[in-house]
Amino acid sequence: MRDIFDAADEFGPTRIIHLWEPSIGLKATVIIDNNILGPAIGGLRIAAVASTSECCRLARTMTLKCAAADLPHGGGIAVLHPAPGSLENAYNQHRVRALAGALRSEDQFIFTPDMGSDETAMAWIHDENGRAMGLPRELGGIALSRIGAAGWGIYHATEVALRYCGFKLEDARVVIQGFGTVGQNTARYLAENGAVVVGISDSGGTLYHPRGLDIAELVALKKNGGSVTDSTEGERLARDAAVHLDCDIWIAAAGTDAITQVNVDRLKARLVVEAADASLPPSAERYLHEKGVICVPDFIANAGGLIGAAMEYRGANKTQILSAIKEKIRRNTEKILQSVETDGTLPREAAIQLAIKPIVKAMGYRRWSGLSTNKGTA
Repeated sequence: MRDIFDAADEFGPTRIIHLWEPSIGLKATVIIDNNILGPAIGGLRIAAVASTSECCRLARTMTLKCAAADLPHGGGIAVLHPAPGSLENAYNQHRVRALAGALRSEDQFIFTPDMGSDETAMAWIHDENGRAMGLPRELGGIALSRIGAAGWGIYHATEVALRYCGFKLEDARVVIQGFGTVGQNTARYLAENGAVVVGISDSGGTLYHPRGLDIAELVALKKNGGSVTDSTEGERLARDAAVHLDCDIWIAAAGTDAITQVNVDRLKARLVVEAADASLPPSAERYLHEKGVICVPDFIANAGGLIGAAMEYRGANKTQILSAIKEKIRRNTEKILQSVETDGTLPREAAIQLAIKPIVKAMGYRRWSGLSTNKGTA
C-alpha cells in the first residue's frame, strides 16, 4: 500500500499557509488537511518549523485521528518556530497571539494543545479568535492534561493490544520514551494497573531500574523543572539508551520519528504503542510487523486528548469524556488488531482503512467530489 503521506492526494491538503513576520519573529506553517467532516482541529506544535511535507504528514494524522474517533472534524496542524525562553514569557505570548490573529478569518481551523503548547496558549488563542480547544477551567475547560485524557486512552489501547500479545499487563515491564504530560499520565495509569515501568527517558537522558521506577517522584522532578535523571534511584543512561532497554511494552511519547529504520532493530519489546504522532515511519512499523511485534498506530492509540478536546468544545463533562475515550479507543484497537490477526494486514493499513471510510462517504456527497481539493498558499 502506498504511503498516504507521500504526496497530496484526493483527501488533501485543502490549504497550506506559510506565515512570516520578521519584526516579531513569527515563523509558522499551518495546514488544513481535510475538512469534509467538519472544521479541522489542528494542534499548536511549538518546535523548529519542519518541512511542508512533514507538516502535511502531521496534519493527515489528525485527519485520520478525528475520522477514526467519529468526531465531526477534519485534521490540521500549526507549527510555530520556537523563540528563546519559556512559553509564558511576553515575547512568546505575543507570537502565539499573532499567529491566532493571522488566522482570525480561517474559520475552518480550530487550535488544540500539542507539543510545546498548553491550556495557557489556548486561552491566548481563544482571546484572539475564539477558536481553541483544551481551555483552562476558568474559561470553561476540563483541564485535560490534569485528568490525563491522552494517557487514559493509551492505557486502554495497551490493555486491548495485550490480548493479542500473549501476556498480561500485570508485572509487564514498560519503557516510556518521552516524559512530558502524555508520558507522565501514561506511566501513572499503567503503573496503577499493575505494570512495572522500568525505563523512562526525557531530554536529559534515560533512567532505568529493573525493579521499577517511582513515577510520583519523577513527575515531581519534572514539575520542578528537572529531568528524570535527577533521581537518586536507578541507573542513569544516555538519552537514546531507552531504545534498547529490555522490556515487554515500549511507549513512544517523544515526538516525530523517534524510532527509524536505523535503530528499530534495537527494540526488544513485544508491543509498541505510539503515544506521539508520527513517532514511527511506516518502514519501521513494517519491520516490527515482520518480526512479530505488535504496533498500535498513533492516531488509534493517542486519540484520547483529541477526543476530550472536541467533547469539551461542545460542553461535555469529565465523566462523559473519560467514558468516550475508553469506548472509542478500545473499539478501534480491537478492530484493527482483529484485522491483523485474521488477514495479516499491517496495523497502520488496517487503521487507515478504518479511518478513511467516513471521509470517502462524506466526500461522495459533494457536488464536485471527483475533483482534487483546493491547494493554496497564503
